[in-house]
Amino acid sequence: VNDRVISRDEYDRALQRMQIDSRDPLDSADASWVLQRLVEEELLVQRGLALGMAQSELNVRAAIVQSLVASVTAEADAANPDEQALLAYYQQNPERYSYLAAIAVDVWTVDDEAFARELLDQLQQGVAIDSRARRLPSVPAGPVPIDKLRDYLGPAITAAAAQMPADSSAIFARQGRWLIVRVVGKQDATLADFERVRSRVLQDYRRDLADRSLRDYLDGLMQQADVTMVSP
Repeated sequence: VNDRVISRDEYDRALQRMQIDSRDPLDSADASWVLQRLVEEELLVQRGLALGMAQSELNVRAAIVQSLVASVTAEADAANPDEQALLAYYQQNPERYSYLAAIAVDVWTVDDEAFARELLDQLQQGVAIDSRARRLPSVPAGPVPIDKLRDYLGPAITAAAAQMPADSSAIFARQGRWLIVRVVGKQDATLADFERVRSRVLQDYRRDLADRSLRDYLDGLMQQADVTMVSP
């Protein structure tokens, strides 16, 4: 088609796709129809490129980019590292698979945001907190396992508290009220057992490998290209 060859492999793949969608065996008419569609598709692609659609149409550019990225990262996405390589990756990235065992918090609840911010200032200044603030009685004193703390504060506030340093405070909106949370102490992070997080490790391994493959590919393209950048 205008010097562009439609290969036998392309034709066979198109036939296979049609056979998957069809309940009946394909005959010679179906095969001719498939070939005709491939020719027409190639004509449309060539016409679109001639019109500059690859440069001007955002959806066409996006499709090209997505297809090429998928091609570059396909091998990494299907990588199946041996146990030793996977374990090494897990050991090199402990922060990804560690969890905070327990956290001790003090929690007060008020109805007014301005008052909540006053209480926050008092905590941050190290002065006695206003007696009008009501301590949340349901939260146990002392370290509480993260999973258990979610039952009292909800997942969002618990996740935020887990990221706060010890002796720090913050306020959170919850169901029309305000919670003032002070992190009293935290137990050291614990590395999750490898077998429990093995599937996550494999996903992360493949994702990082795909990122590196794409980065290397882009660096190679950049080295071969003539690129001029002008500051906006």
